[in-house]
Order: sequence, then structure tokens, then C-alpha cells
Amino acid sequence: MKRTIFSCLVVLTFVGRMVLPADARDRLANGYSSASGVFAGLWVAQEGRIFEKYDIDSHLVLIASGSLMVQAMLGGDLPIAGAAGSAAVDASLGGADVVMFGTMVKVPAFYIMALPEIKTIDDLRGKAVGVTRFGSSTDFTMRYVLRKQGLEPGRDVTLIQTGDLFAAAAMLRTRAIVAAPFSSPANLRAEEAGARVLMNMGKAGVYFPHDAFMARRSFINANADLTRRFLKAYGEAVYRLFTDKELSRRAIAKYGRASDAKTLDTVYQYAVDYVDKIPYNSREGIQEVLNQIAPRNPKAKTAKPEEFYDDRFVKELETQGFYKQLWK
Repeated sequence: MKRTIFSCLVVLTFVGRMVLPADARDRLANGYSSASGVFAGLWVAQEGRIFEKYDIDSHLVLIASGSLMVQAMLGGDLPIAGAAGSAAVDASLGGADVVMFGTMVKVPAFYIMALPEIKTIDDLRGKAVGVTRFGSSTDFTMRYVLRKQGLEPGRDVTLIQTGDLFAAAAMLRTRAIVAAPFSSPANLRAEEAGARVLMNMGKAGVYFPHDAFMARRSFINANADLTRRFLKAYGEAVYRLFTDKELSRRAIAKYGRASDAKTLDTVYQYAVDYVDKIPYNSREGIQEVLNQIAPRNPKAKTAKPEEFYDDRFVKELETQGFYKQLWK
């Protein structure tokens, strides 16, 4: 049912195939999974019309679920998706033709935020915490933190799916949960609910494909030039994110549910703190995903991280000096 509803939505919005030669441009739908600052580079590329510079007629599609994003991609409705890398690994282990070809953020870019009575991770024992969806970046992050502290998710701490980070903030306010991972701008809503930062995962020393660009292998093999131009546009947009604050704030305001100056500044700072300048995938991060998946999927125990990503286009652009020229 969800698949049918989504297909109808995409067909009504973007009639015809998602990649079409129109004049000199290729029409392309790009998915992104939340109103989080980790997608700021993608938003800048769209708002700054940088995709057009590389002959791409781009349209952004918000789908607040990595698993639904993968379904849309496999169904041919969405050629390129930006979502939690764990969704790509899960799908690939299940036999899907999915690969990560670039990354936006390769560390778990979350603040673990908790109500005031929670002073340490161990205080979560016997309590309920929030994750957006099982298998998501928030789910990985919370399970990782709990296990590092010797707590077993599901047994020592209850995990509740909230749907999205703004809903998690609302659940903190009603005390349905006592903690959850937050990115920006949802962290401001958590603060308003009385929560404080318990741990900054960006400083935890762990890699994880927080959000990555993914596509069907067959798509990038058949559309190598388009994939290369997409990465060029995104690379230039990331440079503009760091160097053109006015454009970045405008993009964040439009796509990131931000309006007031405090929120715009917070999301912008979060983005420049976490977004990767050169979008290489992390072998270590994908291994962490496999470690998490292994208890429920035996295939993950023998899988190699290299099976799930393809960095050839990023490597090619770096070898040609594209990123060096951008960043001088």
C-alpha cells in the first residue's frame, strides 16, 4: 500500500521517467530523508541552481524513511537517494541492486539528548528512548551507545520508533521517552522540551555512513556521465556551503524548516561541522553497520564493506584535481 501511494505521488509530480533529455539537461529526481542540516549541501545545489550548471534539471523529493527511499529507487521512481547508509547495506544484503557512490556525512552526526534526570548513559537502564525507525542512523547510534555502556537494547532499555526527530522532541516533552539522538534543527525542539546534550557523537571516534548517496548499480553503470556531473554539482555546492553563508541560510530556510535567526545559525553551524568536503565512503563505517546487522542477518558476518560502495567517481574527480581546484 505504501509503495502504491508513493508511486502515484511521484508519477503525479514528475510525469514520465525521472531522467530525460530535455534540451541540454537531464531531468533527475533526488531523494533526501529528513529536514536535517546534513543535507545542506544538496539544498544549496538546488537553491543555488548549481545542478543547472552541470546540465541537470534537478527536483528534490523528501521521503522520511530510508527503507521507503530504497523501495522507490528499486521501483525506478527515484534514480538517486540521499539516506542512511544502513538502508543501502540492508537492501544489498537482501539481494537488491543498491550501492553507495558518495557520502554526505560519514560519522554519526547526532547529539544524544536526555531529560535532566538522566545524568549518564547508565541512567537509561529500565527507561524508554527514541529512534526514528529501526535500522536508521538514529537506531544505529542509540544501539551503539547503549552497548558501549554494557546495556542491551530491547532488554535493558526500550527502543521506541518515533517516525522523525521532531516527533521525538514532542515525546520528550510528554515523557514518553527520556532520551533520543538529535540532529539540527530538531535539537532546538529537544532543548525547548527540557532536554540537554548527554553525548556528542561527532566526538565519539566512531565512523558510520550517517547519510550517503545511493543508486542502483545498473543506473550508475548506464549513466556514468550523469553520475559524475551530479557529484561535481554536489561538490561545488558543498564548497558554496562553506563560503557563501547567505545562499546557505536561504537554502536552509527553504528546506530545513528554519525561519528565525537562531535556528538558521544553529543548522548552518551543524552543517559545516559535519558535512564532508570530499564525499568518500568510509570502510570502517560500513563495517560498523555490518556488525550491527549481524545478529539478525547471518550474511552480514561474512560480507566485506567494499561490496556496498563504489568510490570510483569520487576518486576520478579527485585525481583530476576537481576538489583541489575548488578548495585551492
